[in-house]
Amino acid sequence: MSCQDMKHQWEKYKNGTLTDKEAETLEEHTENCEACSAHLEHLLTEDEPLSPTASATSLSDDTMLDNKKVKKSIYIAKWKQRLSNVTTVIGSVVLLWIIGSFLSIVYYHQSKTEYINSVNQAAIESAFPNVHIRETTSDTQSFFRMQSQMEAYKQIGREEQAIGTFTFHQLFDKTSGVEKEFPGGKYDLNLSFVYPDPKKLRLHTKEYKEWTNETWKALENLPKGTVSEVAISFDDTYSLKEVQQKMNAIDSRDFSTSWYALNTGHEQKTSTKDEPLIDLTSTFGFPEFLDLPYEHKGNQTHSTSKSNVLNMMKLLADNEETVQKVRQLDHSDLLLKQRYSYVKKHGVGVYGVVITGPTKKLLKLKNDPSITYASLGDVELWNWFSRPSSGTLMNQ
Repeated sequence: MSCQDMKHQWEKYKNGTLTDKEAETLEEHTENCEACSAHLEHLLTEDEPLSPTASATSLSDDTMLDNKKVKKSIYIAKWKQRLSNVTTVIGSVVLLWIIGSFLSIVYYHQSKTEYINSVNQAAIESAFPNVHIRETTSDTQSFFRMQSQMEAYKQIGREEQAIGTFTFHQLFDKTSGVEKEFPGGKYDLNLSFVYPDPKKLRLHTKEYKEWTNETWKALENLPKGTVSEVAISFDDTYSLKEVQQKMNAIDSRDFSTSWYALNTGHEQKTSTKDEPLIDLTSTFGFPEFLDLPYEHKGNQTHSTSKSNVLNMMKLLADNEETVQKVRQLDHSDLLLKQRYSYVKKHGVGVYGVVITGPTKKLLKLKNDPSITYASLGDVELWNWFSRPSSGTLMNQ
């Protein structure tokens, strides 16, 4: 029945003269009609229904009791209708959330997730010397959102030390935010490089020699039972193969090469007469084992090749917003497409590396004429050996 048909019933309700059948009809209608439910709520906030009219004064006490029951019955119907609405809303929200979660799972399929994580990993490893991503956890969320948490480590000697956590928030293919969490609230970039620009090398020869001698002197004064991290800069740009051969020639068993400083054609523009070192916020490089998730095809090796480096630079150029959020730099400072074009045209050139190993063994590089500058990073107690692990205890 329509609300118009119920008009007479509401009058009888107010007068307390509804019959049982009429009360049942009104109850069913109110339970399924929001307008009448609201009207009932309005009536319930008023005073008690009017005393029976003269035409109803002759009703027995039993009839009056029935009218009270009618009021209670319709009141219950009103709350049933309200509960039904709430249940419908909750059910709709849950269903919408399930649908949104399913769509996100479909959207962030394995290959897309691997690509996004490769972009995030490349943005970190290219920016921080001697830093690599060891663990990645991705959590797909509803409505085309994903959160990836990456644990960053650096190698000192033969051990890896956790330096912090990067959390990437994804909306579709776009990185909506990057959170960085470092122990103590910060991460110090102690390593530095010099670009092999002949003019600057001649102009700052004295400073480079003085700073490098300080590094060698520090290594000499450090105890023998320590391992160190050192960044060295070359007098020229060398190919990846040439640098690897150079490092192997100095008995690579004595130390490890962990990171390569890449020549992207813009490094010399970031150093000035007053500040001859390259600004580390615009330094690009790659780890010894460049291992991006989306490159896993067939029997993927872990040796870094020129194609790996080019793929990395292309990833960065195609995803500049992500790199900006990691480095907190403007487009004018990044110039990723220009850098990628330069590397693609001129090849993978290396002007410096980060090495780590026994402190005294690193002094072998002291008299290498191709090294123009050296800076000292972290120093740790001796760990230059392999030992079996008997287990790990976790907090309970």
